[in-house]
Amino acid sequence: MVLLALWLLHYDIASRRIKAGGQARFIAISLLSGYVWLAFGGGVAILYGGLSAGPLYDLMLHTIFLGFVFTMIFAHAPIIFPAVLQRKFVYSPRLYSHLILLHGTLMLRVAGDLLFWEPGRLWGGVLNALVILLFLGNTLISIRK
Repeated sequence: MVLLALWLLHYDIASRRIKAGGQARFIAISLLSGYVWLAFGGGVAILYGGLSAGPLYDLMLHTIFLGFVFTMIFAHAPIIFPAVLQRKFVYSPRLYSHLILLHGTLMLRVAGDLLFWEPGRLWGGVLNALVILLFLGNTLISIRK
């Protein structure tokens, strides 16, 4: 995972599209930040991959499945939803809200896991769920316009 993430960070077109504006920039930022989560999660898997429960296992799962996978969903939603739903997707800078909040709430959760700080893990998890709902709301608004 670490090597794949490093390869993607170096070779993916997203690194060149970061200078673009609008939706292309949003997608590029989303992709690149997702690759960082994949690298981090892969590093955790290398160190603690033998665990099957506890905060460090939680750390590994959530950095990969929330940090990487959901960021990939956020990045591709402006392209996939219109194709599948046959509806126009209107880009808005508001899409950054769920991206930034996902990273912030996941960092809270990561801090909770690394420091064995239960309130950080709990609130990080609750806020992660709310961010996913925000993503769905932002997406519906962008599709409805």
